[in-house]
Amino acid sequence: MMLLQQLAKLDRELQISYRCDDINFEQVAVFLSDREQLLHQCMQVSEIVHSTEWQAAIERTQLIINEMNGLGQQFALDYQKLNHAKKSVQLYRKFQ
Repeated sequence: MMLLQQLAKLDRELQISYRCDDINFEQVAVFLSDREQLLHQCMQVSEIVHSTEWQAAIERTQLIINEMNGLGQQFALDYQKLNHAKKSVQLYRKFQ
């Protein structure tokens, strides 16, 4: 069950890293890579796969996926707004 404890700790660190205002994307990528490796290790142990802690890990996985999808959508929206503002400024300067 040590693997599940490591996974829970990593999940907390991952969530803290992408919920902060200044996201370090390289660190998030490292956390996700480490998480994938831990998940594969956990799946090799049948005791883990049939435990309630594993079900909690699956629920955390879904939460992380949903939050990261939401972040991706927010980044896309912010990019569209930024791009629109940039075009507006260029148009304004053209008519100055």
